[in-house]
Amino acid sequence: MDRRKFIKKAATTAVVGAAASTISAPALSAGKKQWIAVSAFGKAGLLGQALEEFAKFVGAASQGRLTIKPYHAGELVKPFEALDAVQSGTAQMGYGAPYYWAGKSDSISFVAAMPYGMTAQEQNAWAYYGGGIDMADKAAYNPLGLKFLPMGNTGNQMGGWYAKQINTVADLKGLKFRMPGLGGEILKTFGVNVVLLPGSEVLPALTSGAIDGTEWIGPAADMGKGLYKVVNNYYYPGWHEPATILDGFFDMKEWNKLDDDLKQIVTHGAAHTNLMILSKFQAINNTAMHKLVNENGVKLRTYSDELLTAIGERAATVVPDIASRSADAKKLYNHIIDFRSGMLNWSNYSEAAFLAARVAAPFKKI
Repeated sequence: MDRRKFIKKAATTAVVGAAASTISAPALSAGKKQWIAVSAFGKAGLLGQALEEFAKFVGAASQGRLTIKPYHAGELVKPFEALDAVQSGTAQMGYGAPYYWAGKSDSISFVAAMPYGMTAQEQNAWAYYGGGIDMADKAAYNPLGLKFLPMGNTGNQMGGWYAKQINTVADLKGLKFRMPGLGGEILKTFGVNVVLLPGSEVLPALTSGAIDGTEWIGPAADMGKGLYKVVNNYYYPGWHEPATILDGFFDMKEWNKLDDDLKQIVTHGAAHTNLMILSKFQAINNTAMHKLVNENGVKLRTYSDELLTAIGERAATVVPDIASRSADAKKLYNHIIDFRSGMLNWSNYSEAAFLAARVAAPFKKI
């Protein structure tokens, strides 16, 4: 499936236009604004709940001066049409994952995640204290008429689900696999038929055999989707997405109309949502992993050294090549690489060294 054609297809215009005819423009009455938010994610699960909580926070903190009505995937527009809806004025805010909009921008996938890139903690450091939000705006979102804020992070992802074992590079050839973003672009170079599907279509495609495997997020989210009911080879680590930023994006014209205090409320609400999603996934993934393995017969498998080395070496050539396709992508890529270099140095002394040492203290419950 060609991602650009998928996202830009003519049906998008028809659906967004039809939706616009049934939804009124943002109301402005007695100093109050009403926004519509469209999401690439369904209502069920953590990501749907997070958007609802964000909308409640903004409404309460602003004392009703700005209210946001969330529409989850399929309720107003299809999952991959959320950005089109914001650009067209149907909605004033969208929520998704930056690589879903790769058909609109050569640079935007770099905001989400980079294979063999940064952890969630490192990504947050980049976004909030390394100039990442400003750079993402300038190089990816502003050219689309949008304002960007991080609004969630998956943390470390799993490598994915496979119908058969994958041990060598040769095993990748001809595989039909669902993986968005830069990771999918790398797999294509190994002969993988990479498919882009919204979350609601992943399980049906896996069940029918339309795809041979898929990545999603991690144990909790993957168990909720029921992927273990179809295939049971569950691979790690998630080399493709060591952590993934989810994006809140706003119509720049509407954003600029907000008073400064409302901008601060939205910004803090997004930051809270970012922290909440990351923390919740971190809290529930291990329990879900235990259930998958011990109650549902899932087989945990590590990618072989051969695969991780080959994919890593390929990433080091494919990713820069993608970045070289536009000035904005090159600028954003170089910004991330510069920050990543510093994180590699510090994280080796801090996180990596501590994780290696932690096994020396076998604490027990008393």
